[in-house]
Amino acid sequence: MAVGSQGFESPLDPAGAHATSNPMETWRTLLARSGARLDSLGVVDFGKAPAEVRQALRADAMADLSRYGLIEVRGEEAQKFLANLFTGDVRQVSPDRGLFTSWCDAKGRAQATFWLFMHGGAYYLLLPRDQVTPVLMGLKPYLLRVKAALGDASDSLLRLGLSGPSLAFRLAAQLGAPPPLNVGAARSFGDLTLIALADHPFPRWLAVGGAEAATSLWLGLAPDVLPVGRDAWSLLDILAGIPLLTTETAGEFIPQMLNLEALGGLCFTKGCYPGQEVIARLHYRGQLKRRLYLAYADSERLPPPGATLQAEGAPESAGTVVSAARHPDGRVALLGVVKIEEKARSAIRLENAQGPILEFVE
Repeated sequence: MAVGSQGFESPLDPAGAHATSNPMETWRTLLARSGARLDSLGVVDFGKAPAEVRQALRADAMADLSRYGLIEVRGEEAQKFLANLFTGDVRQVSPDRGLFTSWCDAKGRAQATFWLFMHGGAYYLLLPRDQVTPVLMGLKPYLLRVKAALGDASDSLLRLGLSGPSLAFRLAAQLGAPPPLNVGAARSFGDLTLIALADHPFPRWLAVGGAEAATSLWLGLAPDVLPVGRDAWSLLDILAGIPLLTTETAGEFIPQMLNLEALGGLCFTKGCYPGQEVIARLHYRGQLKRRLYLAYADSERLPPPGATLQAEGAPESAGTVVSAARHPDGRVALLGVVKIEEKARSAIRLENAQGPILEFVE
């Protein structure tokens, strides 16, 4: 398992005492002193959740991503091991490039979606915390006679989310060199790795590194960049069309339903992997019946992952909510996998036949 820096002196610590040996505990202490409201997963918000969401949609922002876990894969056959399991072309992943991809079961159903990247010579999967244990347990049986090791690195490296129209300039000034700009591009800055996640609605980056490097970046940006909570970052992911599966939605969708091909996480020219026959057959026969959509709904209730979408006049479910967040205009923004024909011929409602009508955005 990769191990981050063992401690640092926080400028927020008036006593100047060294941090504890646990980088995550030190990080939580620093965030709390910065005004963060914390729960077991990390930052909820910094006391002004609605304002933070508005800020994230129009200006520079940074977020603690502790609620996402890290799985580390290390060893001389790590690339081969991952290439035989994931739907994306793992051969493309290097210190200069990351990939949003998926792991499927034998029936072609995505058990997890995640960012795959390299840091310090190892591969890492960034995915929701509740997915770390089931994915680890699912991958470990494939390690037989493979020179690779798996581990939970969630408490070893810090994860930051960075977003905004001016943030590239701020990062260049802070790090001494320009950040990667093309989606998927990566670059190392000492013990810190930056991966470009999206270019809509603003450029966004994932920063992963040891406690000292990540904290230095956070504190260096803090005078000019507003820290935001998890709702703001979730909304940015939704608007960018990034479908991160949770335990409620794992095993529900074939990758094409999640737009994985358009996101670059689905390759049809690589070697075999679990579910390949099902996925390839769907691709070559052109029989996709459901796909991912961005939609809005006037709803007081925020639907959870896995919530039902219902077509008017149809007794069966027309789709499933993948993720949802509150937009500053009061509506719910969501990503949902919906039956293509049902969407074309009737209104789609949230959760039941009497629920709010979805407004789809192409």
